[in-house]
Amino acid sequence: MKTKGYLACVSVAVALGTFLAVTAPAAAADSASEPAQPGQRIVMLIPGQQPSPGTSSLDQFDDMAAQLAGEGYVVHPVGVNGLDLIADSSEIADAVDRATAGVEVESLAIVAHSYGGLSSRSYLKTLGGSDIVDTYIAIGTPQYGSPGGCVQLPGFGFDGCPITPFIADLNAGDDTPGDTGYVSIRSDEELADGRLDGGQCRLAPIKDLVHAVEPADARVIDAVSGALSGECAGEFVDEADGAITLDKTLFPAPTTG
Repeated sequence: MKTKGYLACVSVAVALGTFLAVTAPAAAADSASEPAQPGQRIVMLIPGQQPSPGTSSLDQFDDMAAQLAGEGYVVHPVGVNGLDLIADSSEIADAVDRATAGVEVESLAIVAHSYGGLSSRSYLKTLGGSDIVDTYIAIGTPQYGSPGGCVQLPGFGFDGCPITPFIADLNAGDDTPGDTGYVSIRSDEELADGRLDGGQCRLAPIKDLVHAVEPADARVIDAVSGALSGECAGEFVDEADGAITLDKTLFPAPTTG
């Protein structure tokens, strides 16, 4: 019985092998005839702190989102409110997971404004984002904290105060980990200059630009578009770990670099 059973298995195997040999070329031909699907160039838009309770500053990205979509990017606005930056970091991670699930990704970028740049960089540094994000563009972000955060309550913007554990952890060691490209865009009216140690592309400050509406400004939108294409229209600077301190980043900020 064992021999008979073995021969039956062999017969099935031979028949199956013959079937696969006959059908394989056709399957391969069908596969070859299908055009390869292009990967998505994904851009996550992260707003700054809400202007007033219950509102969002995400609408400041409307024109930028439209232009980038016209340039072929797949744009995903993320509705964080800039009050609890640790929670926002996790929401950004979840939003990236949703945006990339089940799709071929050619590139992944984060464009963030103000406090949104802090929570986004926390995602890059502490939640593994630097392993998958190609480009991080911060617009008007006080990377070493903002004194304005110190007068806000915990859970309502206090995370951005320079003395908080959140800011201390964010700037401990290398500010720009991984292979992500880091870009800084700011106006000449900022209270902090947005510098990071490690490799960073720093664009020259944009004149006569109010902080709250930076993402809606045509000059900022063009700068973001250029940075997403891989160009550094400013100066690429690689400063050593620890070279930047809070007092060196606060107003009056350097007018170049």
